Amino acid sequence: MTVTDPSPHPFPPCYYQRDGAVYVPTALARSPWDAKAIAGGPVSALLASGAEDAALDAAFEIARFSVDIFGKVPHQPLTIAIQVLRNGRQTKLHCVTLLAEDRTVAQAHILRVRRLETPAFPVPHDYPAPATIPVQEGPRGARMGGAISLRRVLGGPGEPGRGVSWLAMEGEVIAGQAPSIFVKACLFADFGNGFGNATDAGEWSYANLDITIQFLRMPVGEWFLLDAETHMAGNGHGTARNVFADELGVYARGFQTIFVAPGHLSKSVPRPPA
Repeated sequence: MTVTDPSPHPFPPCYYQRDGAVYVPTALARSPWDAKAIAGGPVSALLASGAEDAALDAAFEIARFSVDIFGKVPHQPLTIAIQVLRNGRQTKLHCVTLLAEDRTVAQAHILRVRRLETPAFPVPHDYPAPATIPVQEGPRGARMGGAISLRRVLGGPGEPGRGVSWLAMEGEVIAGQAPSIFVKACLFADFGNGFGNATDAGEWSYANLDITIQFLRMPVGEWFLLDAETHMAGNGHGTARNVFADELGVYARGFQTIFVAPGHLSKSVPRPPA
């Protein structure tokens, strides 16, 4: 397949169309801060998909997934490179690199630990079940919200303060390829700074520089809960603290380093017809 238009509004919605070893971003992947860049969620999800392409040993559990974003990831065709950093009997570490014209634009590290039956101490939660909350309109349009279904519990994207929401992936990360539970979890790991931002999006930008999610286990089900809150000390950066849960309980915790600057959400990101 040869992709001639890198930014259509495909159905079902997807963030990338694949052309051999090249991933061409669609308009849904655009950053809410800059229409010429790709948002962190689609970046994280593509790196997670790349990790799965490495045919990871099923005898090892994914314990941590971390992403460093090296500046703005350009909205242009991308490629992936995978490297094994550690291939031990107890732990394994892979590095997945995202490249734009042979330039590294983002990098993920996947830490895996051998599977073993050990005592379990699950973390329950008292969040309302997603079925008890009506589906609500999120930030859809041409942005990454166009592939996401949203059920708000507290606050929401763009509203200052703690935010709690159930999220479900309606579309695909890569066209024609159903996203795995792991890929979906890595997509939503980027949402904390948007759903739990501390500042007014009309006055201050709060883009994240990295993403870290530490898994207790893989999530189950269609709906993913995000409980996010951002803390700042008034010195130009902050930290988003994220709790991730499904209907069985908490499955992971995460953090993001936030770059705070005067600015606002991009007004140049196009919106498709209603």
